[in-house]
Formats: sequence, C-alpha cells, structure tokens
Amino acid sequence: MHEPINNPKNASDHDADTFNALMSYMQDCYFDESHLTPMLLALALEYAYQAHPKFWRNFNLTILDDAVSRYMPNWRTTAAMRRGGADRLFQKLERILAINSFDEANAEMLLALPVEKRPETPSSAFAWIAAELAKRGATAQLEFAQPDDERCGEKALDVVYCLEQAKLGNGVERTGTIVAKAYRDAVMKRHSLREDSTRQAVSAVGV
Repeated sequence: MHEPINNPKNASDHDADTFNALMSYMQDCYFDESHLTPMLLALALEYAYQAHPKFWRNFNLTILDDAVSRYMPNWRTTAAMRRGGADRLFQKLERILAINSFDEANAEMLLALPVEKRPETPSSAFAWIAAELAKRGATAQLEFAQPDDERCGEKALDVVYCLEQAKLGNGVERTGTIVAKAYRDAVMKRHSLREDSTRQAVSAVGV
C-alpha cells in the first residue's frame, strides 16, 4: 500500500518539481480513470524526468500516488482500482521504475570510464555491462540484464548521453521523454481542434 505525501511543500525542491510536472502532464493530457494504466502513468513519469545522475534510483512512487490523488481524489474507489487494483497498478509501475533505475546504474558505470574507453554501440555497451556485473559478482543484476541484451546497452547509452549533455547545459531529452511529450502534444492538439469545432457549431446555430 502506498501512502500519499500529504503535502509536497514538505518534500525537497526536487520532489516538488517532479510532483508539479506530473500534475501538469495529467492536466494537459486530460487524464481520467481510463488513463490509470501502467503505460500512460509511465509516460507521466518520463515527462517528469530530470537529468540527474540518480533521478530514478531516488524516485519515490508516493510522489506519483500523491499527484494522482490530488488530480483525481476518488481514483482508488473506481471499479478498476478496487479489490487490489490500485496496488497491482503500482506493482507494475515499481517494475518500470526498477528497469529505469537499472539503466541509470549501468550508465553510471559507463560514465566512470574514460571517454575514449567507453563502448559506443548498444551491443558493445551490453557486453561491457555484462562483463562488469559478472566481475562484481552482481548475479541478480546480470540476470536482469541478459534477457534484454542490446536493449540494456542502448538504454544505458541513452542515459549517458542525456546526463553528459545536461552537464554541458544542453536540453537534450531521453527517448522516453520525447515519446511522452509527443503524446501530450497530440492530445492537446486533438482537444483544441474539438473545442474549435464546437465553437464553430455554436456560432453557426446562433446565426
């Protein structure tokens, strides 16, 4: 069971920024109970992502719980969320968070390498990560990486690139954030067109 943060103002500035970004995303995308799915809430998390070295590993899902509860106070009482539905939803989100945290940790290992020694392709990055995890005796992490193969290397390199660019002051976004923003923009455009159509219909009736 995830207990919502009662007051985000009591949280760190970093958490407050994340909370505000989550609220903004749900509002812009006109979330309702049908949007309470792992995929769409994962997009909200991607939208809120900030290029900090340990963003995912320090992220607490209670921030998302609190944002959803503020935006949709009765969400836990909806049909899909009753009888354990809310907890099952957050269990799936915990899995997504674990994957993102794993990619972030792998990126941290790659960033510790001299630039000239870093692997540059997904396959070579995965091979290096797997070898490093094996050398460290990180059996659980190695088993977690192996089914994803090149995807593991690709995601780690994505994080490396974003963090390095952020350090240089460049606003480069990770792939997941780009997807999240594209979805948001599409929803907002569709809603705007619908509103324009409604206004035109009302105006025509009033003529």
